[in-house]
Amino acid sequence: MPRCMVFLAAIALVTFTPSTWAQGNGAQAKVSGTIAYRERMALPPDAAIDVRLEDTSLKDAPAKLIGESIFAAAGQQVPISFQVSYSPADINPAHTYTLRANITVNGILKFTSTTAYPVITQGAPMQANIMLQQVQAPPRAKREGPKLHGTYWRLVELNGKPAAQGMGRTQPYIMLHKEQGTLEGSSGCNGVVGTYIVQQNALQFTPSATTLMMCPPALMEQEQSLIAALKATSSYKIEGNTLELSNGTAVVARFQAAAKSN
Repeated sequence: MPRCMVFLAAIALVTFTPSTWAQGNGAQAKVSGTIAYRERMALPPDAAIDVRLEDTSLKDAPAKLIGESIFAAAGQQVPISFQVSYSPADINPAHTYTLRANITVNGILKFTSTTAYPVITQGAPMQANIMLQQVQAPPRAKREGPKLHGTYWRLVELNGKPAAQGMGRTQPYIMLHKEQGTLEGSSGCNGVVGTYIVQQNALQFTPSATTLMMCPPALMEQEQSLIAALKATSSYKIEGNTLELSNGTAVVARFQAAAKSN
């Protein structure tokens, strides 16, 4: 057989598949598809879409990144098309490769895929339509309001009437000290001390003494009314920054949580 015919026959025995050609030329291959979600909500233009191609063959090891495409939504709405490039040289026919995707807005994860989408090897296709699930925002930490104990409660209402302001920096208030079970306070002029007992929402005061400073008539009257209200208190309620003292169903005094006066 002539030499030229032998050479041509040898060439004919070599089969070039697309992947062989890509590997030989250092070319990139691609997987493609769409991402979507079921919720009826629009993506902002700055939403970031991240589609990853990973080797997920090893069950007890982190997935190995093979290719990734990150792009902005730029006004597009789902379903949104994507392409992820990869090097065929990184593909092992015996391994499993999957796609997953995320959507973030201002760095906060909003949607993510929860299902594996196999591609490339073991009869899997070269494209996938990825359905994302909405990520529930973590519950906001409940802001802890003021406590009955240890809070400076400034008197704002007494028997349905606004409280009179105290003399100088001395404001009408009460404070309950949990460890000692003691009450301290002021009518706006004279100091008030005593004890208290609290169980769940039930509350009883035993005012025991006041200082004996002479005060303007309005403050003397307020002092007597405050002592009487404390003695009549049978329960309490805190709503927001407000403490209500009640005798049965009647509110006898209201206080606001405030910074302690010096």
